[in-house]
Amino acid sequence: MGSSVDSSTLTPQQNEIGEPPKLRKVETFEEKLYRKFTSEPLVPFGCLVTAYFLGSGINSFFNRDAARSQRMMRARVGAQFATLLVFMGYAGMNSIDFNVAPMYQASQQMRRQQDSSEQNGR
Repeated sequence: MGSSVDSSTLTPQQNEIGEPPKLRKVETFEEKLYRKFTSEPLVPFGCLVTAYFLGSGINSFFNRDAARSQRMMRARVGAQFATLLVFMGYAGMNSIDFNVAPMYQASQQMRRQQDSSEQNGR
């Protein structure tokens, strides 16, 4: 290993490997915003719809149109609820693991293989 790093500054794990840790590039605000918009596009859309209903409702309130203002505020609450559901859906999709009870599934697969080998042996 042609490493020119002083071994006294390395941790024991790094000393065994002989390589310093790789540094990650810090993600800028624009990069994070783009990554979030592409991975979860319905959340920002829901925020925009909510903001539209809020602005329209406030405008109707200033124009003394109580009925339209009430409709817009109800629509805003609905848009907020839908945005929250979408957000929770994305969070659930990112954290769900379809490999439920891996040891049970492995034992069932072994049992099926044994059953099929017994049937082929008959």
